[in-house]
Amino acid sequence: MKTSRIISVLILFLLPGVLLTNCQSEKDKQPFLLGQGVGINSATLMVNDIGMAINYYRDTLGFNIRGAAEKGVFEGSLSASIALGDMTSFELLSIDDSVAESSISPFIRTFLAASQGVRLFSLSSSSADSTSLGLISSGFEMDSIQSYRNTSKELEGWSWDDGDPKRRSLDFNALDPPAHLPRFIEKIGFDYPRVNDEWKSYYIYRRMFNEHPNGVVGISAIRIVVRDPSAVNQEFQKMGFEVIEQNDSAARYRLFRHQEMHVVSAGSDQQLNTFLTQRGEGVFALRFDVKNLDSKYQYLEKELPPAALTKTRNRLSIQPEYACGVQLEFVQEPEEQSRMAKMLTPGDQLDSAAITHASAMYSKYCALCHGENREGYAADNAPSLRSQSLLATSKNTNFLRYTVQYGRANTAMAGYLDTQGGPMEYIEIEILLQWLYEMSEVEEPVKLSREPVLGDMALGEAVYKENCAVCHGDSGEGISAPAVGNPMLLATATDHFLRYAIAEGRDGTPMIAFKDSLSSEKIDALTAFLRSRASGWDIPQPDTITIPSPEDYVLNPNNDAPVFNLREGKYISSAQVNQALQDSLRMIILDARSEVAWRQMHIPGSIPVPYYEDPENFIDHIPNDGTQIVIYCACPHAASQRVMNTLKRNGFKNTAIIDEGILVWAQMGFPVRNGS
Repeated sequence: MKTSRIISVLILFLLPGVLLTNCQSEKDKQPFLLGQGVGINSATLMVNDIGMAINYYRDTLGFNIRGAAEKGVFEGSLSASIALGDMTSFELLSIDDSVAESSISPFIRTFLAASQGVRLFSLSSSSADSTSLGLISSGFEMDSIQSYRNTSKELEGWSWDDGDPKRRSLDFNALDPPAHLPRFIEKIGFDYPRVNDEWKSYYIYRRMFNEHPNGVVGISAIRIVVRDPSAVNQEFQKMGFEVIEQNDSAARYRLFRHQEMHVVSAGSDQQLNTFLTQRGEGVFALRFDVKNLDSKYQYLEKELPPAALTKTRNRLSIQPEYACGVQLEFVQEPEEQSRMAKMLTPGDQLDSAAITHASAMYSKYCALCHGENREGYAADNAPSLRSQSLLATSKNTNFLRYTVQYGRANTAMAGYLDTQGGPMEYIEIEILLQWLYEMSEVEEPVKLSREPVLGDMALGEAVYKENCAVCHGDSGEGISAPAVGNPMLLATATDHFLRYAIAEGRDGTPMIAFKDSLSSEKIDALTAFLRSRASGWDIPQPDTITIPSPEDYVLNPNNDAPVFNLREGKYISSAQVNQALQDSLRMIILDARSEVAWRQMHIPGSIPVPYYEDPENFIDHIPNDGTQIVIYCACPHAASQRVMNTLKRNGFKNTAIIDEGILVWAQMGFPVRNGS
């Protein structure tokens, strides 16, 4: 599986702390400081020349920085961000020379007039409101919460960005933030609970898409020097941070997973005393996890003079004067994290640890029905997972992926994705599928057309009864072969996927190649007949329709509008939408998947609006008069979220996403249609 083909999924575990629950003691009853936030959000390195800093951090220090600097969040600033695998980031920030000096945030101007270094750091909060209430109730004075956008780029075409603010920040003092205390950042619309529940999947993809030549995978510690560690430690403990270790001169606080904050005094350390004299209290060092500490040293040894580096057995450091005013420290990532990455990272070829893990998952979850050696038909007509025909035609589609994730309703094949009540995260299913491809030596997919197969469906029905029903059942329910009438199968199999299986058979199984006994006309007819069963096996006649024209976008235009109960203000249950269809209520239904997927199976009356095509092709035809717009995809939120946010950016207010997506909609037995 090529990395470029993997769908990003964007982007952590519950932070240990002081969550308010009914079963806690009175002394512990305080708002949860960071909620389900993901630990360190970012550290901001202020530099005099951002162009030079970008080049140096990219070309010499080996960080991957995409693009040039752009307008920063703070007034009069330019910034560039270095995204890391653990969802932290490292930001470079400088003054925008093109703006008037009076318009530059004073604390930035004052700081850069004297030095460079990390002036700000922020922690992730799933609710800035709860964090603010918690800190105020603990006696802290806080500024009001600010909402802002984190990019100045003009939006066009499809985008997950709806144009609204994307961040909320909470500061002790926004005009002059204390250098030794954190800011708190909430990402608006970020699904914190899901990221916490599916941490492995989000972490692996984030790590893959944010690779750095120097091997850095995340920030493991923010290190802060202060004059009076006792007073600062009292502040941090008052905030509710968990103490890992503490003495008179230093303390370590747990943030998220293995991330920490360190508070230290200068003591007799000349470098830290100089830091305090010149800069005052604040962040003097950032500690990063790397994949391999020895490799990191070899990389930097070629780029930096010997005086820049300090190496011990467990840590490598770059002195502040060689890193724009901050000490950069590098440590070997935890063994558990390294093992997880090796077990769960897809790629051109699986690591041996991933192979072992995938094999164990197959034995645990799949072998009972599909056979110990993937031969199939061990129980419940489960197909062979050794078949080149099946695997090669599935490799560049979602067919097997959705089969494992969502299962086959009314069959023994359950859904194994954790969001469907199964035991596996998304990334584990990806590893299992790649293992199946590699075990069957499927290197390249069989490329199939995504166009519809046209044929005489009456002829196809006769061909089915004569050749297929004995194994697949009179109603496609499956007798000694898979259930070809299953709505999930028909929702995920393209016409040419079905046709290939009929014509070429499934090697190593009882499914023969019918190209030797049926004419091309009959195979087309049989394919078209199977496709028509998406609406149900016993419909009186085929129900193929064309894409609705703009005048038909609004369903039941003269009837009442539905009153939906939305989850989180944007998700609507399938049951409510189905009831609205039965009640003939006024609404518009948009299918955010590809047009091919719409043709395979769609909700009656829906309009295909592929998330990747120019929205100008249809957006002007949708009435912007408050008509309820319902959007769905298969993911079930990724593509539909992108369509909804684009509509919102264009002024459409009354929008909602079908929470479960069409695959679960079909599993529930709600009506579906296929198109021509």
